[in-house]
Amino acid sequence: MRTPPNPFRFDREVSGDFFCGREADIKAILSHIGNGTNLIMFAKRRSGKSSLIKEVFENHLSKDILSTHIDIFTISTRRELYEYLKAGIETSLVGKETNLEKLSNLTQSLRGLFDNAEVKLTISSSPSLEIVTTQRDYFKAITDLFSGYFAYLDKMNKKAVIAIDEFQKILSLSEGEKIEALLRTIANKRGSVSFIFTGSKKNLLLSMFNDKNRPFYKLGMEYRLEKIAKEVLFAWVEERLKRKELLIDENAFDLLYKEAQGEPRFIQMALYALYEEKQPMSVIDRGDMMRCIEEIIAYKSDFFLLFDTYSVTKQNTLKILAKTNGEDIYNKENLEAFEISSSSLQSTVKSLLKSGEIHEEGGGYTFEDVEFKMWLSRI
Repeated sequence: MRTPPNPFRFDREVSGDFFCGREADIKAILSHIGNGTNLIMFAKRRSGKSSLIKEVFENHLSKDILSTHIDIFTISTRRELYEYLKAGIETSLVGKETNLEKLSNLTQSLRGLFDNAEVKLTISSSPSLEIVTTQRDYFKAITDLFSGYFAYLDKMNKKAVIAIDEFQKILSLSEGEKIEALLRTIANKRGSVSFIFTGSKKNLLLSMFNDKNRPFYKLGMEYRLEKIAKEVLFAWVEERLKRKELLIDENAFDLLYKEAQGEPRFIQMALYALYEEKQPMSVIDRGDMMRCIEEIIAYKSDFFLLFDTYSVTKQNTLKILAKTNGEDIYNKENLEAFEISSSSLQSTVKSLLKSGEIHEEGGGYTFEDVEFKMWLSRI
């Protein structure tokens, strides 16, 4: 008998059948897009921001609204920023269109709208559209790119939404303040376009929009992406395990949800492994789950190298945070066990918060990388 395909995914952005819940978030985001409102969405990495945007764009957004999702996490130069933005605009314009005649007509309608650039259609097994600039000043090239895009939207009476992931990354670029001011000017001229600015470094991202001396001051509505409720995830998991006639003990799922701090990626990773391993007509119990989690963490040998880069004080602080789940960290037993003073612990926690390695949540602290937290709690 053929085993049903594994219904869990952890190695990419997900949508459709692999996407869980967030009905209220989807409804709210669609409403903001429809009203042309900019959103500032923040949550730690691997919490599902990108998958949520993918789900909205692919399965809920009106086909009449152009969309693109641009992740700038890896950029390090102005040229790369331009190239990523350009690729995003090209994707938005083409959408899922593959008809050669329609793409040719699109190319014709775009010509003359982009200053210092030529719009080309490459004909192949997978036709593509490219905006080729002759501008070598990337500040001007970015301005020309968006001016042409906005002009096309006005010409065709269309709306659009542009999601820029890890938006705070622009601050790390050469002349980051100038780039910030430029993008503010562009966003102010957006017309029928709404932007979704997302980021995992909450303090940096929100400082861009809440500091009255910064260009992006109050240019959007803050939107905190909360965890998916445990009961919603549990029901979703149960339904998918039944495809292989598997059951899961609720205590086993409680363990996984707590260890993963509700992070969808790690939860799907563990369930992917157990779905592959377990035979039909069996139950995933707490012992299975604990063993699976231990096996995943055991492979994280790179964490030794990361841990070794920290000072002894920071190492001890991280251990305390991990072993206490970020709660009641200043008690006497912790300070004595890890030979650290209350003042040193407090200043190191502030440093970790500023760097974005930990976050304040519910009166305690959570880790940006939940797998690193699990590894720390086991050493």
